[in-house]
Amino acid sequence: MNTFSANSLKLLDSSVDDFINKYILHLDFINKSDLAKSGEKLHGFISYYLKGFCTKNIKMALNEKEKETIEKVLKLEIFKEKEKFIKTEESFLVKCAGDKFSFYLTGRFDAIYKNNDSYTIFDWKSRNIPKDPQNELQSIVYLYCASEIFKSKNISIKYLSLETQEMCEAKFDDKDKYLNKIHGIVEKMPLKYLT
Repeated sequence: MNTFSANSLKLLDSSVDDFINKYILHLDFINKSDLAKSGEKLHGFISYYLKGFCTKNIKMALNEKEKETIEKVLKLEIFKEKEKFIKTEESFLVKCAGDKFSFYLTGRFDAIYKNNDSYTIFDWKSRNIPKDPQNELQSIVYLYCASEIFKSKNISIKYLSLETQEMCEAKFDDKDKYLNKIHGIVEKMPLKYLT
């Protein structure tokens, strides 16, 4: 059965051929950029920090710009109640059953913050946050999957730029709308590749 992430769906939506080359034929040989490598280090640091682990050695491995970024980020209001972060780097796999075919949605929540009966998924972005978070494909996939996992509609996703500390938010809207959007993209894939 096919498994799609928000990134793979975004590529499928924009170019079926590029999707097939990268995810079916595995013809993607691009090395990670320095920004992506830095982003991974910052994600890791925040995850360990929220879990309450000692971050001294990790911080020593950061360059000066990364250290400066982390110091600014950790001063944000959301980190003052770090006990409300119930999960970090939490992978998910959610089955989507349709009339014609079924598939899985997969991804990883950077952090999940719970306040009473509401859930906020945090997504750390190295630099840019979405301009239209409510219609961002990642929001659609993550909000749909979180609603299935937590059995709640009281869910939002907040994107945080680690570089600028800007934040934007998308709130859970309509499960059927999300599913229709996701199915519409998956249907672009040639039938011979649907398993």
